[in-house]
Amino acid sequence: MPLRRFTKHIINFTEALTLALILEVSAYPKPGNVHRLRDRAKLRYEAFLATGVFAYKYFKRGVIRGVREFTGRVVLGDLIYGLVRDVIRRTNSSNTCLGSSLLLSLLSISAGRCIKSNCNCAEDVAEHAKNVIKSTTVLDSIYYYMAVRLASPSYIKLSDYTGEYVNIWDPDFRRKLREKEHRLYDVLQYSSKFDIIAREALDGFQQCLKAERFLRSRISENKELNKSIVETYLYLLSNNLDTVVLLKHGYEVAREVSLKASTILEKIQKANSNWTDVISDLDNEFYRRNINPGAIADLVATTLALHMFNNILNDYILLDISY
Repeated sequence: MPLRRFTKHIINFTEALTLALILEVSAYPKPGNVHRLRDRAKLRYEAFLATGVFAYKYFKRGVIRGVREFTGRVVLGDLIYGLVRDVIRRTNSSNTCLGSSLLLSLLSISAGRCIKSNCNCAEDVAEHAKNVIKSTTVLDSIYYYMAVRLASPSYIKLSDYTGEYVNIWDPDFRRKLREKEHRLYDVLQYSSKFDIIAREALDGFQQCLKAERFLRSRISENKELNKSIVETYLYLLSNNLDTVVLLKHGYEVAREVSLKASTILEKIQKANSNWTDVISDLDNEFYRRNINPGAIADLVATTLALHMFNNILNDYILLDISY
């Protein structure tokens, strides 16, 4: 099918997805996360900027795949693996994008489907995502396992009990996934019991759609994008237990982090020019305690993408920062 008549939309959606990664990591200070004023061990701000650049070709491939309604042996697993591989090998960094590569690659294909069906809002894109994730195959699972193994998150261990599902670190994972016929959809269903990223992919981005409405209202109120993104991060963190914190530090710490996010969100919404001073102590505390709510950061990037999708679909400017 000729893609020429869809070129403008393909580029617009790809730019939105790429820019979402860069805007998320650049917002500061997001307590516990890497941001423009804070690096973490083996994880630098510059690596996240590089991730945004590397992501463009994969997200564009995903959008085009959605426009063509591609139904091949692999749906999105190769996009996830390709981006994670490029970041780790080309920047010599640890994982910057495992969760966001899943969510944003899924959104890229869904955006392509949306272009074909003349969607009106981000909620329409999210509806397409439910069908896209259900269409995944065993090969998607294999690519996803390869991506996780390459990213090597410290909170996923060989000793983890996975029941009937194949352990990520099983050396024979390819054969076992094929034998069990576990599609990526099936793997994420299992993971969704404890993983907010998997749950969001399956549920049609319900938390991110709520956060998008929150973000839009805060931009209108603040007339400032950076503060609005930080508030959205705290909003998501206060309403969800972060998967990374939960698996690394346990339920009590994850709950504590969520409650502190709720408290500080109320404070900075009332603050004016000194709001970064109000939140910096919490950023320092989380850094000192090695608490990094990375899953929430992935949701923020997805929320930003949905925000720009709404702008595109309503013929607004992609990102108005002329306040």
